[in-house]
Amino acid sequence: MGLPVRGRTVYLGGKAFRPHARMMPPPPKRPGDAPPPPSSSQDEEPPPSPREWAALRQSHERLLALLGYSHPLLWSSAGRDPAWRHLSHWTDFTGQSPDDTLPQDWMDAVHPEDHAHLRRVLEKAHAERVPFECQYRLRREDGRYFWMLGRGVPLLDADGSIREWVASSTDIHAWRQAEERARFLMRAGEVLSSSLDYDVTLAALARLAVPMHGDWCIVDVLDAEGRFSRAQVVAEPSVPEALVAEVRALSPVPSPQPVYPPAVALVEGRASLVPVVSEAVMLQVASSPEHLSALRRVGIRSLITVPMITHGRILGALTFLVTRPGRGYDEEDLRFAQELASRAALSVENARLYREAQEAIRLRDEFLSIASHELRTPLTPLSLKLQALGRAAEAQPEAPLAAQVRSHVDVGLRQVRHLTELMRDLLDVSSIVGGTFHLRRERVDLVAVVREVAGRLGSEAVRTQTPLLIDAEGAAVGHWDRSRLEQVVTNLVDNALKYGAGAPVYVGLQVEAGLVRLTVRDQGIGIAPELLGRIFDRYVRAVSERHYGGLGLGLYITRTIVEAEGGWVRVDSTPGQGATFTVELPLP
Repeated sequence: MGLPVRGRTVYLGGKAFRPHARMMPPPPKRPGDAPPPPSSSQDEEPPPSPREWAALRQSHERLLALLGYSHPLLWSSAGRDPAWRHLSHWTDFTGQSPDDTLPQDWMDAVHPEDHAHLRRVLEKAHAERVPFECQYRLRREDGRYFWMLGRGVPLLDADGSIREWVASSTDIHAWRQAEERARFLMRAGEVLSSSLDYDVTLAALARLAVPMHGDWCIVDVLDAEGRFSRAQVVAEPSVPEALVAEVRALSPVPSPQPVYPPAVALVEGRASLVPVVSEAVMLQVASSPEHLSALRRVGIRSLITVPMITHGRILGALTFLVTRPGRGYDEEDLRFAQELASRAALSVENARLYREAQEAIRLRDEFLSIASHELRTPLTPLSLKLQALGRAAEAQPEAPLAAQVRSHVDVGLRQVRHLTELMRDLLDVSSIVGGTFHLRRERVDLVAVVREVAGRLGSEAVRTQTPLLIDAEGAAVGHWDRSRLEQVVTNLVDNALKYGAGAPVYVGLQVEAGLVRLTVRDQGIGIAPELLGRIFDRYVRAVSERHYGGLGLGLYITRTIVEAEGGWVRVDSTPGQGATFTVELPLP
């Protein structure tokens, strides 16, 4: 930046400094100049010494070397006149000659979108007589635009008026591009991690890339059948939708011998950079007259294609096209595209693994549903046979094996009931996952349900020597699914008897403030703190299956039923001190 000058006083950091006359080189003489007026003896100063002249020359050479190395574009103008009087590197950069830098012409090299902003900055600085700073795009001789940082300062006369402007324009394109790309990669990371559906994330990524990284973005991926297909095509808004649809319909691998850049990326895993797409290039890569026609109508000027690869597997490719003048791709753009493709590949791979996991879960649930139906079929006649055998043993109490038969029948029936409950849980999970889980509501007294379940599980409480304490008086009538509420109470009480065996289990029911609260508390092993947040999830177990049976489905089904009834369930537990499950249901 220049320095504001009043007369011969230069203001540096708010302090005035007046250079000594001996340090100022004499002005050059021109033909016809009048001789300088004689100076008085008191103002006369001796001329600079040879040493001082040598120091000035060295300082001048040092300044020229610095300017030559840093390559700033320097200019100056008188007053309001925007015509440039002195230029440095301007012609080399823009291709404009000094004769072109007239008031009407020098702004031709500035990007049209930046004209208005730059003029406002210059007019404001001139009106307020203050330095200015502005970022804008300047056209290089090859037609490409580069970001510049323009800075200028006014030189003031003794009366405070602007005598001259001195300014510089510094190339900040690399810094500006790095900043924009860092922001883009951050936003792309958010987009790619926002969903495990790669169709959604890649569509969002393609929209984000246009126009920041190109006028077109094409995404080709490996589909579920193992074929490459065109997943996304996004173009800048002025492109007709019919042309976008035509490009979307093109095959990414149009021929067995890959020459077309997307095909090279998909088949061989190699990136392509074509800084200038000429007619000869289009003739080389087009696989058919229709393909060539589409390429011509797109009007490609520059192209980049990068493969999406992870763990050595090609998952797809990203293609970026430039169609507008003044823009083209280079090696730096290629490296940026490869970084973006690497991140996109991870997103696609995660989505693919997620889809495979979801499909595996669906197949598993389908198998369990079928297996549950098949296994329940023989359980019914087995249960009937055991009941008949039990009745026969009871009819002949004096028979030698009657007591032993009754004992075996009780064990068999208990195991059949347990197996039946497991099959029911599997069927319930299948219906929940499949979206066929429904409630059949009726008028139900929850107090009666609790007492009925307690009576049915009384024999299990006696067998495990676990006192079952019931505190449920009066009535708690609501509009619920009776069989499902029985399932909720059974699951909670059965868990309490299983994990709190030997210590009393408390079951309470209270009605207050328009809701009914069911509490089941045991004094058993409790639940580890890290499992409390997941205990109601599917297949989650709080204990080892080696010591306690079950599939880890009871609490998941319990939560599903309670939430379907408009209520909620929670658990409070301390390891070694038992667990308390609380269910709240709204009353009509």
